Amino acid sequence: MKRIANFALILFSISASAQEDFAKYKWRNRIVVLSTQDLTSEKFISHWERVKSSPKKLDDRNILLFALAKGRIYDKELKALSGFHVSPLRKRYDIPTRFEGFTLIGKDGGVKMQKNTPFDVTVIFETIDNMPMRQREMRENLDD
Repeated sequence: MKRIANFALILFSISASAQEDFAKYKWRNRIVVLSTQDLTSEKFISHWERVKSSPKKLDDRNILLFALAKGRIYDKELKALSGFHVSPLRKRYDIPTRFEGFTLIGKDGGVKMQKNTPFDVTVIFETIDNMPMRQREMRENLDD
């Protein structure tokens, strides 16, 4: 019986780690994932730098920026992160393997927008600013 319990515990821990995605940021952050086949491509670097060039806009909207390339997740400094399993993440957020563009994930954990490159970076901020939750955040910040 103890052997079965241990086996079940092992299966559960493997399953839980394989499910690692952006759920830990739910209700705290919005996520922007820029997907590319090549982190060194001019097209990717151009979009990446344009999104990063607005740190105040990112902070005001509680946006965390990630890159997805070659089966890995990278932080805003393009350092590979461990603990993320890309296949379940792609499935959960409907990000195709060869997708080149961005995916916007709302604070509720749902995909709010997905656009291929090239794209205008302002569309990310405008989309967020039109969301009811963001509208409420802006009203509350005016009262501070």
